[in-house]
Amino acid sequence: AMTSMTATPNESASSSTHPRNHLLVVSITLAIAVTFMIFNSSLFSLSDHDGVTVERGFIDVTPSPPSLTDPADKAAEEIKMRKDKNSDEFQEERNTVLAERPDPAKFPYLSQGFTSIFGPNPYGADINPLDEDQAMQLEDSERFQAYLHRLQHPKSCDDANFYKMTPHPYGLGSQIHVSTMSFLEAAVMNLTFVIPWTTRYIAPSRCSSQRWDCAFLPLTSCTPEHADKAKSSQPSQCNQRDVQLKATSFSKYKCRTVERRQPKIGAFASEWFEYRPIIETLRRQAGIRGDYGAMFYFREAVRYMIRPNPALRNFTSAIRTQIEGLPEDEDMSHVIAAHIRHGEDKIQRPQYSASDFAKVIYHKLESQGGIRYVFLASNSKKVHTQLPEELEKLAKLKGSDFKAPKVVYIPNRFFMTIGTGDKNQDPFSTLKGYDSKGGFDEMLSMMGQLFILSQCKAFVGTFHHNMGQLVTELMSARQYHFNPDSVDMSGSPWHSGWWASGFPHGPLHLKRPMFGHRQ
Repeated sequence: AMTSMTATPNESASSSTHPRNHLLVVSITLAIAVTFMIFNSSLFSLSDHDGVTVERGFIDVTPSPPSLTDPADKAAEEIKMRKDKNSDEFQEERNTVLAERPDPAKFPYLSQGFTSIFGPNPYGADINPLDEDQAMQLEDSERFQAYLHRLQHPKSCDDANFYKMTPHPYGLGSQIHVSTMSFLEAAVMNLTFVIPWTTRYIAPSRCSSQRWDCAFLPLTSCTPEHADKAKSSQPSQCNQRDVQLKATSFSKYKCRTVERRQPKIGAFASEWFEYRPIIETLRRQAGIRGDYGAMFYFREAVRYMIRPNPALRNFTSAIRTQIEGLPEDEDMSHVIAAHIRHGEDKIQRPQYSASDFAKVIYHKLESQGGIRYVFLASNSKKVHTQLPEELEKLAKLKGSDFKAPKVVYIPNRFFMTIGTGDKNQDPFSTLKGYDSKGGFDEMLSMMGQLFILSQCKAFVGTFHHNMGQLVTELMSARQYHFNPDSVDMSGSPWHSGWWASGFPHGPLHLKRPMFGHRQ
């Protein structure tokens, strides 16, 4: 193509002055410039930042999340250039913005959730009065919490119909997620959801029943015995397996108790339903105004499932004050959260080293100012020493003016080693005193750290582990928007895929470093 557009010596004098040729030259020049820009942008990586080399492939697929700056302070920034900050006029405008904040008293159901542990409001983050989407999500979240509460607290448990979840003897994160999806199935059918089984994460010495309400507020005012009683009074056809397998058959025979669980986390195209659209049904039944996808309903069901009871609430508040190196009054917007899980994984999912995590955290530090701490939650003692070392190495390469963030965590002395037989790993996860009189248990330990992780400004973890997913879900729930500043080290397509299902505006946006898998 370039040869055919080249003028011969005899033609150049006459053709070079033709207006079309000037236009052609300009077009070609612009095309080359744009191509060069695109080519350069496609090579974006963390490499060559003052000598720091980082694996290529980091994909930042979203802009920074909406600012959660205090609206009153935001107003102050806008007017401080033209008014004395101490003037009466300034204070009057600031108070006007403060008055526009949602009244916590209008959100009693949200105020029962995990957000009430830290605030700044019982329902979570400050709401920007000018952000209509965020304000609508806050109101719709309260509506959905109220809807779930009505289903779970029927006027009469003797007259209610039930979804009795069958046991799910897997990890705590998996138990929460599978229970949540089963809970949403129950909600679609207007069934009261009950969990009859125990969980090994509750120490029997602390709570002998080892049931859900040992750590969380009761799911329902009814009991598994109510579900069994309803089952005994339903038509005989309801006990047939083929009837239990389909919601249409369950409704046809006027059955009262189904015993099942939804094993596919985020399966908003449940095989139990044949033609019932789950999201639209929940939206209609709960009176939700916003046009949301799967993420909204799932995160809100998680919020309801894990509302902390007084024991978990008090424990979380206590360990927050015990984070080694983090001032009790430190603003969590200055903290990046990191969840690093090594070993004890039967299905051999990819693992990422402290060095891998340090590189991604380093990138976050360069793109966001004001980060002073990294709150680390890990089951590996080695990582607690390796991550600070790796961050210091990167900071030295940056120069003397760059200070590495301080890695803070619940002190190791509170934990006990739970050996896995792998001499290369030294995992620990449960607090000392497990299963001793008055001792804390693994449920409190893991949930308390989960709640603290969700309070941080940004999160780095792996979404092929349920805990990494839960942190992001709780961040979205606390902030009332769908793009929490969350980095998935594994780039797990499974998780982002189900979150995207039903989304009116495309998938949930995640920031993902696509590292090669490491074992």
